[in-house]
Amino acid sequence: MNKWIIREPDRVIAESLRRTTGLPDFVCRLLAAKGITSYEEADLFFNNREFSDPFDIKDMEKAVAIINEAIENGTSIMIYGDYDCDGVTSTYILYNYLEAMGAEAAWYIPTRDEGYGLNMKAIDLFAKQGVELIITVDNGITAEAEAEHIRELGMRLIITDHHEVPEKLPYAEAILNPHRRDDISQYKNLAGCGVVLKLLMALQEDNDAILSEYGDIVALGTIADLVRLDGENRIIASEGLQIMSRTSNEGLKWLLKKTGIEQGEEILSEKISFYVAPKINAAGRCASPQEAVELLLCDNQNSAAAKAERLTELNDARKETEKQIIEDIENQIRRDPDLLNKRILIVSGDGWKHGIIGIASSKLMHKYGKPCIIITKEGKTSRGSCRSNGDLSIAALITHCRDMLIHGGGHLAAGGFTLDTERIAEFTDRVYEFCGKTLGQASCEEINVDMTLSAADVTVDNVNLLKNFEPFGMGNQVPVFLLPGCVIKAKKPRSDGKYTAMDIDFGGRQFGTIDFDRSYDSLPYEAGDTVDIVGLLEINEYNGYKSVQIRVSDIRYSGFRQDRYIAAKTAYEDYRCGRVDRRLLCRMVPEVEEMRSVYKLLRSCTCLSKAETIVLRGGMNLCKFRIILDVFAEFRLAETDIPADTVRLLPVNGKVNLETSKIIAALKAC
Repeated sequence: MNKWIIREPDRVIAESLRRTTGLPDFVCRLLAAKGITSYEEADLFFNNREFSDPFDIKDMEKAVAIINEAIENGTSIMIYGDYDCDGVTSTYILYNYLEAMGAEAAWYIPTRDEGYGLNMKAIDLFAKQGVELIITVDNGITAEAEAEHIRELGMRLIITDHHEVPEKLPYAEAILNPHRRDDISQYKNLAGCGVVLKLLMALQEDNDAILSEYGDIVALGTIADLVRLDGENRIIASEGLQIMSRTSNEGLKWLLKKTGIEQGEEILSEKISFYVAPKINAAGRCASPQEAVELLLCDNQNSAAAKAERLTELNDARKETEKQIIEDIENQIRRDPDLLNKRILIVSGDGWKHGIIGIASSKLMHKYGKPCIIITKEGKTSRGSCRSNGDLSIAALITHCRDMLIHGGGHLAAGGFTLDTERIAEFTDRVYEFCGKTLGQASCEEINVDMTLSAADVTVDNVNLLKNFEPFGMGNQVPVFLLPGCVIKAKKPRSDGKYTAMDIDFGGRQFGTIDFDRSYDSLPYEAGDTVDIVGLLEINEYNGYKSVQIRVSDIRYSGFRQDRYIAAKTAYEDYRCGRVDRRLLCRMVPEVEEMRSVYKLLRSCTCLSKAETIVLRGGMNLCKFRIILDVFAEFRLAETDIPADTVRLLPVNGKVNLETSKIIAALKAC
């Protein structure tokens, strides 16, 4: 079960927006739900095409003067990037610009084995090569020791970055980072490639020309880095996607082709996030990030096609590796289900590719609805990747464990670390303790809902209006709506039962829905049930007739109490960890008749989540249901496979007396 966070627009603000902007009521309510409260804010959201002055960024004048001098004097410049899509695109645009200006420039991106950011070995190599000026892109803001080493070797350093700024800045000739405390620039949410874009705008003193030349590549890096698509990032994404549809960059053109996007076709940000950016990232995860930069630099059609095919193959290999890691982890969960009964999921294994564990961690977090840490053992040292759904600050967690880590860093939602392998158990205990105190309740996957709709809102015209809110991404998600009190009229399998379609009555009107997340057999709802649906609105066209279709994100019985569900989930996790609130015992301990009713249900329902939903609707809480499954496991009556979402009855020899359960006896003795 997911936790629904429902934002309802302020009706007074929505009405004020309608009067001042003249926009439709549906649009104004959605704007208000997104926190836009005035005509000026709405105008900026829909119509802003102006970048702020790049020279507002601290040290921009210094950086421009140093780079122009280096170009004029033929100074040897090294661009030092990062191995993700943001770093690759940042490296490409700065190198391409400097080369076009006649600079003596080269570029370098470390592999993941070298680690993130500047490293001493590379710096020493640059000194031997005669490099005089190093410019970092998408990294460098925490490289205090490396920056000092650069100065000792007689080289100069310019840092361009967008990551969190430490208390003490590294020594550099110029540091461009909008998050500097002394920076007065208006917009702070730029990706690394966005900071480089502003640098090029300052160097060229022609914003439009730079955006026209590099907008497609900067949009790719910006969308891939999951920065907020508001303000100047919204301009970058909007304008850049249009430029991308007719891109002259051979490498990007062929990468789009490998994704099924042809020249001139409209490109949505979701296509970039899910299909294009992962191919760029696959180079750094599975081979060398240099391959991705070389693709973008390639101007030969045949060579570009081959390089794009290579990145596609690397991405396919990444998917297989990721799948294997997740299978390994889910097998661990099968052997030790209590891994999921803590406030955070922590797993470790030998030789998992460290470039992949971050993606795997994110997927497991979404699947199980709780923060996740995956640790890969690499001999005497191990590396970990952390993901959080927002309930837990990864930065705070890593700070709490700093004394036992070799390296570590992160922000609210993600982070990584290195530690001695022999300290994994100690680290795990420390994390459990921290999360037990920090996370009062069990976590659930959250779905943010923009607003509740009436049947009158669900029209083709209103769905078409949603296009004005694109491009969608972090900070401007595809609008998600709540349709309460829907009556299911029919339920139908699609794609051999992999998906489910339903016909519903919503407010006296008939609509079709499609659910790509739940199979026909796993969906517990039947014709006649009244449900609340959270989902996206889409246009379905058939024989020239357009109608609204609801793409289901989540569904549950009307009247479902998620507060009670989360409380029961918390109680069960606490019980499995040896903590029982005696005040809750009367709701936790099942009667024999309740256990028999669940056993009877399992004879016809082998899908765990489906059985859970049916039982909850009947009034039993989640904690009691899970304890009943534990009792069944105690007597070898049933076997639960949480990763596979199944529960299977086992052959029984002889009569079983459930009243003799040691689990029930222990609970009653609390």
